[in-house]
Amino acid sequence: MTRSLVLTADDAGTDPDADREIAALLAGSPLTAVGVIATGTTEEPPGVPDGQPRDAVVGAAGVDRIIRLLARAGTGVAPGVHVTLPEPEPDGGFDDVTDRITTQADTVARAAAAAGLPAPDRLDSHRGTLYGLLGRSYLPESIGVCARRGLAFRLPRGLELYGDGDPLLARDDVRARHAGAVAAADAAGVRLPRVIATHRGGDAEAGDYPALRDHYLRLLGRLPEGTSEIFLHPAPDTPRLRAAAAGWWRKRTWELRLLGDPVFTREIERQGIDLVGRW
Repeated sequence: MTRSLVLTADDAGTDPDADREIAALLAGSPLTAVGVIATGTTEEPPGVPDGQPRDAVVGAAGVDRIIRLLARAGTGVAPGVHVTLPEPEPDGGFDDVTDRITTQADTVARAAAAAGLPAPDRLDSHRGTLYGLLGRSYLPESIGVCARRGLAFRLPRGLELYGDGDPLLARDDVRARHAGAVAAADAAGVRLPRVIATHRGGDAEAGDYPALRDHYLRLLGRLPEGTSEIFLHPAPDTPRLRAAAAGWWRKRTWELRLLGDPVFTREIERQGIDLVGRW
């Protein structure tokens, strides 16, 4: 069995400068996939703690922009739906979450069809909001939407990389919930990645560019057999990013640099990892 990797840029559709870089990366780097944020225009943008620019264009306009850029890049990539929920979450959670997920998937699907791109092929979760890491879990609703639409879902079969050193993901109740969700996805025929991984901290935790690169190089060496995903948030150094993502902007610029770094590309090749667009 081979080791395959989906290398994803998340948060597309939220910043014009980052969107242009992401589209260019798809045509000239190891990047193979894009997660598009499609929050409804009546909702508040996601919060600053995840590095999300507050003045980003959120909703249909941002989706149309990134989808057009992806189409011009000529890669034929099928966008992912990077689901967001408003914050703070109300007491008891969102009873209409299935409608919210479906609306965001429809927004991306319409833009893709208009631009001649393939329909969205997978669903994932901005800041883990669908998984219940920050509040109520929406795993049953998410799996249901994926099953009805033939979408894959960013729910890892194993937590060994994403859960490194995380006491929350080591808890017995969380592990039991995860195992139940994996079983439900399998029963529904929803495709899952073997593992997922990223750098979960901000600038302080990343340290500097060599340290961040070493982190991702180590992740490559730990990928198991099967198809896994590494996701990043690449963005160029702009005044908008610095103002909106204090504590996170350097790491985002370093992740952009990583995707053009021949050391990273050579390590993928050296380890015989196949780059693919879907799990």
